Amino acid sequence: MQGTASCNIIEVDKKIVGSIELPKTLVLYTGDAAHFVLSVKPLDSLEKTALTTTRASVAVEQNKYLIKVPAKIYNFYKMDESDYTIMVSNKDPLTIIIAV
Repeated sequence: MQGTASCNIIEVDKKIVGSIELPKTLVLYTGDAAHFVLSVKPLDSLEKTALTTTRASVAVEQNKYLIKVPAKIYNFYKMDESDYTIMVSNKDPLTIIIAV
């Protein structure tokens, strides 16, 4: 599934995350130039290996989540110019992987 973005916002259809309600803030990990990970709670493995760790805010609009990515990360990944894929792992904790 491809995502759409405007400004620093990534739209994620609620169907993708299933019955889990996303919190108002996600942990955002950058790992390399090809993807970053959003998680509902800190992940020990990524806390040790991520290039950066920050937060992304979440809002709800109808049937989608609007995830506001910090501008520095949004611009680094050129989200306004690139197609990207949204993948979800339903393992505990839920993670959302954005592949550019």
